[in-house]
Amino acid sequence: MAWLRQRGGDGAQLIQAQSVNYGISVQDAEHICLKLMQENLARYSQEAFDVARERVEEFAVNYLTELNKQAPESISNLKDPGVQSAVLDAESGFAKSGDEDLGEVLVEMLVTRTLGTDRNVLQLALNEGISVAQKLTSKHLAALSLVFFFKNLQANPTDTESLMGQIRSLIQPVCADFENFTDSDSRYLVATGCAVQSIATVSWQEVMKQRYPGIYHRGFRPAETPSMEKILKEIEDPNAAASLFVMADEEFYKVNAITKESAKTLGETAGLTDTSSLIELMTHNPIPEAEISDALKREIPEFSSFLDAWQTLGFDSFDLSLTGIVVAHANMRRLAKDAFGARIGVWIN
Repeated sequence: MAWLRQRGGDGAQLIQAQSVNYGISVQDAEHICLKLMQENLARYSQEAFDVARERVEEFAVNYLTELNKQAPESISNLKDPGVQSAVLDAESGFAKSGDEDLGEVLVEMLVTRTLGTDRNVLQLALNEGISVAQKLTSKHLAALSLVFFFKNLQANPTDTESLMGQIRSLIQPVCADFENFTDSDSRYLVATGCAVQSIATVSWQEVMKQRYPGIYHRGFRPAETPSMEKILKEIEDPNAAASLFVMADEEFYKVNAITKESAKTLGETAGLTDTSSLIELMTHNPIPEAEISDALKREIPEFSSFLDAWQTLGFDSFDLSLTGIVVAHANMRRLAKDAFGARIGVWIN
């Protein structure tokens, strides 16, 4: 979303020159979004009151505009006490700082929160995310999104080039905010409940090998792999059989897929009743971790500081909580924009 700096004066309608159809009047929407903060603002000094009110008006414009764009029928949910509580919390957070980056993250979560009134895990995680995001700086948001990419996100590339393109689109906008992240910041994320540290550790290179085995394994030699011949014999259609494997080079063959999920689909389409042997072939001869590291840093130099910090700052043992996931997701939506359209319901339902 593009952050709007439009504000309303006393009695002015905040949404101007826009097509709005909320199901309740614009005046009602203004009343809910602005009057909710009136009691809180009354405690401020006059100067602080004026600044905070302007920020609340600015936040309301962006929230209602985005809600109207995504789900105008859900504006009626603003009458729900739970939604109003979330609106008040988000407005209060933006009023304190006026940070536009935080505002966009809060709007992303608040719009999703407004879509439903059922009390469920997603609603609770969004409520907590709205509260916790206010306690984080840009580098904390960046770290959560970068860990989210490795630990929770599965891209769907067709080859190495497309994977690098997807990583650039998703990650490059995030990397700049990660600068100057320290061990104290890492421990602070755990303290806020956005992440937990487990005993088990995993290198980011191992994560990439697990998620994209078709890219980060060299392949197999047919003479040393009896299962290849067994797989081919199971398939009656020679054209379907030929689609399963490709030559990686003069020595190695590879399964004609990048992810385990795509290999499973490939095998089932070809007529395999059991695709486990095909998937197992994808993991032969893994590329050394140092080589994976050098290649990714060469392709995306901006990624280097985070990759180098993976172990030293404890990200190798990080697992995001549901709160961390909703905040990381909202921040990635803010920065990656159209390159990342997945809704939070993919991860929390």
